[in-house]
Amino acid sequence: MKDISKAIVYAGLFLVPMLTLYVENNYFFPFITGKNFWFRIIVDIVFASWVILALYEVKYRPKISGIVWSFGALLVIMFFANLFGLHPSSSFWSNFERMDGYVSLLHTFMYMLVLGSMLSVEKHWKYFLNTSLVIAFMVAFYGLAQYGGFIDGSSRIDSRLGNAAYMAIYMLFHIFIAFWLFVESRNVMHKVIYGLLSAMFTFVLIETGTRGTTIGLIVGIMVMSAYIGFFGTQFKEYRKYAIGGFVVLFIAIGAFIVARDSAFIQNSPNLARIANISVDDLKIRSIIWGMAWEGVKERPLLGYGQSNFNYVFNEKYDPRLYGQEQWFDRSHNIFMDWLVTGGFLGLIVYLSIFGWCVYYLLIRPILDKDDNSFTVMERGVLLGILAGYFTHNLVVFDNIISYIFFAIILGLINSRVGIIPLKLTNLKVDKLIINQFATPVMVVALIASIYTFHVPGMQAAGDIIDAFRAEDPGARLEAFQRAIARDSFAHQEITEQLSQQSMSMVRNPQASEEVKKAFTNEAETQLMRLVEEKPGDARIHVFIGSYYRSVGQLDKAEEQMALARSYSPNKQAIISQQGFVALSKGENEVARDYFKTAFELDKRNLEAREYYAASLFYVNDSAGARALMESEEGVDISSDDIKKRFAKSDFLISSANQFEQFSFASELFEYRVGAKPDQSQDWVHQPQNWATLAYLYYKQGENDMAVSTLKRAIEAIPEFSETANCFADNIENGREPQENCE
Repeated sequence: MKDISKAIVYAGLFLVPMLTLYVENNYFFPFITGKNFWFRIIVDIVFASWVILALYEVKYRPKISGIVWSFGALLVIMFFANLFGLHPSSSFWSNFERMDGYVSLLHTFMYMLVLGSMLSVEKHWKYFLNTSLVIAFMVAFYGLAQYGGFIDGSSRIDSRLGNAAYMAIYMLFHIFIAFWLFVESRNVMHKVIYGLLSAMFTFVLIETGTRGTTIGLIVGIMVMSAYIGFFGTQFKEYRKYAIGGFVVLFIAIGAFIVARDSAFIQNSPNLARIANISVDDLKIRSIIWGMAWEGVKERPLLGYGQSNFNYVFNEKYDPRLYGQEQWFDRSHNIFMDWLVTGGFLGLIVYLSIFGWCVYYLLIRPILDKDDNSFTVMERGVLLGILAGYFTHNLVVFDNIISYIFFAIILGLINSRVGIIPLKLTNLKVDKLIINQFATPVMVVALIASIYTFHVPGMQAAGDIIDAFRAEDPGARLEAFQRAIARDSFAHQEITEQLSQQSMSMVRNPQASEEVKKAFTNEAETQLMRLVEEKPGDARIHVFIGSYYRSVGQLDKAEEQMALARSYSPNKQAIISQQGFVALSKGENEVARDYFKTAFELDKRNLEAREYYAASLFYVNDSAGARALMESEEGVDISSDDIKKRFAKSDFLISSANQFEQFSFASELFEYRVGAKPDQSQDWVHQPQNWATLAYLYYKQGENDMAVSTLKRAIEAIPEFSETANCFADNIENGREPQENCE
């Protein structure tokens, strides 16, 4: 049994880094859910097997260091922070989109502890890190295939991770892992390979376009080089390279800044993203951090619990964020994230993990000259990766990939500095007890936990995909109902997807009334259940309000939007939704007031300006609508930007036409046909724009302008000449423009 347990533990430890390649296309959020579920299951199996193995042999028992104590304390504090937070279920289990929460934190700790206790021999770590490096090469190669256009992908490399930021931090860790193996190896060919891999990973990282991680790489390399250059007196050759590397990097950064406006850099989307970094880029983040701080002041000790930043974001919403994502669930800053989720206690204990790392790598070697836990080179690399990772987290949040490799680095450090406590060393356990009691109990507990905590979520993630793939509406509904019946932690996401399908079904003329009723009944039942599960969540009420508006239950939609606004009073998107509900009810003046309120929260908000202008036509205030087309004193926005936005708005143009404000509409269409073609809109070469403009002039009695517009259209679009001439001939001869024109 001992040998079996050992084999399982080692196999599981080495299998975890391979999860980076795994994408489960049969699960909802395929890049996230599959990796996370199997990480949790593998770690559970590994941990259970390790406990049995540790009962057999003393050398495999847990090594304890300050890192382990701090991480353990973090688990205790976050347990209570989550338990007493705003929504404990989300805090402990998260959702399919993030797969974060306490359960991920716990499994990260378990993985780190087993790694640090099992891989206590240097060659074991070499095998492990080389395995991870091979996987990273495969992931990076796949990313390069995306970059070269051989595999579909975005302009920012995301490879098998589905997110460029996740890919970036993965590459960052492996650049330093390559450095670690470089300094550990005595084989010249191996050193060349590690050097080439680090260069490859650096290129891929840059092509992810993730600026925070790129800065993290620079900071990490500078910290590593500075440490080796300062303390590596016994490594003269490496010290020389470190100092030279530091100088070269410093010069390269300066040269990059000087050449930031060059065609070479600006023509490369990802280099341009990095080159165009400015203090203004932090303006939005600083607003979010300010909102987070306001929330922290209300719950400073233990915070709101994990996965509950959305409550703070909604309540403290700043109208200046009108152009950003409206449902942030992270503050995108390591300090604010932990302050919000765990209060000052959570932040202090989390930072103490880094503090212990710095102590073991930097301070203890100075205090104790005989400390040989690490060489100077090893300490430099580890300090570099920790500095790079920490810098990355100043503007990006953790995910399963960063958790895994943070655990690996902590496990590596703990394997060198941790000590098996004397009480555990002296603990003797009879083999009969291990074989006949401990092992069976552990196996039963393991199987029960997997089927209780993991399998329902995995099945539900598959059910959602089954629902999307089902062509028959009945089978689709059954798949959603199966997902709900699993009673997993993803009830909100399942309900949202079900509701969206219900809204589509209601608008589908081919669907029977029976099918429509079945969908809407199930959707409404789950939406009401969701409100009970997560009270006070503005997003849920907005979603429910949108659902009711879509299915024509306007009074209920109005009620839900009012509740949403009570939880997020300054969010223009919610106030605008109230305006649309009022318009649907025929309450035009009430709608106008809502749109006006949303607009006045920040007059730079072009969307709110557009909606407000459209609402003015409903209350016979065309002059007010026209005034909104011009820039205002003290508002940093140009008339041209306003007119471009207005010209794009079919809703605004439709409102003007509905109330016969043809002059207003024709001015917007004149802008359309006079605009220079760009990537987002090529209005000039769309015949419908010219035809509509001509018709608007015709409706105003300006026949000469209508005919002139059609002549201009022929010049812009020669293939439109036959139809345009027909329209023009009809207008000149007193007929309807489209009469007998195909």
